[in-house]
Amino acid sequence: MKYKELSKRYDDLEAEVHEALRQEIENSETESEFVATKCLNVNVFDYEELVILHDSLTFIDDAGLQYGLYTECSLEDLIDILRKI
Repeated sequence: MKYKELSKRYDDLEAEVHEALRQEIENSETESEFVATKCLNVNVFDYEELVILHDSLTFIDDAGLQYGLYTECSLEDLIDILRKI
């Protein structure tokens, strides 16, 4: 039970990172090459864009294929994306 707080802190950090990514995408002036929405250009695991599709953060590769946020990335990778902005 004493480690339950760790889980809550992780969940809070994850929510904060997701919200920060959403805000950065919404404030971006870059349009996706593949879908009609704003994006962040990224260079993570061969992904090129991070977009919001159907209310989900989604990676897109150079062929336009879409991937879930945690297909290959960890929370640390998502934080690195924010740090590079």
